[in-house]
Amino acid sequence: MLREIRKTRQHPGEPHRRWFHSQEQDLYVWQAKNGEITAFQLCYNKPHNEHALYWRNDRGFSHLRVDDGEDLPGCSEAPILLADGVFDCETVAQRFCALAAHVPASFYDFILERLKAYPSPNKA
Repeated sequence: MLREIRKTRQHPGEPHRRWFHSQEQDLYVWQAKNGEITAFQLCYNKPHNEHALYWRNDRGFSHLRVDDGEDLPGCSEAPILLADGVFDCETVAQRFCALAAHVPASFYDFILERLKAYPSPNKA
């Protein structure tokens, strides 16, 4: 189950961030002062073959692969995000639904709505 990590580090100049964690997925949600969701990042397929779907209200979607940095020259083994290809929206959405019992309903609805709206090449 995705459970909220209450003491999430906040970064100056960024909207308020909330973090929900499980063994399979991590969900980060950024909120404006009025509570509006301004961005989210759903990391999935943890811990092997980890990917992230990132959505921002001003930029839309990015689909990324999480690289542990071990194979990249000059990296100090810190994870980095790299552009990646096809996003299996249906499978990720199903796992999110199964894990999200402790995610606030407003977040759940918002994320699921965005997942369903993802511009999949299979949608005609």
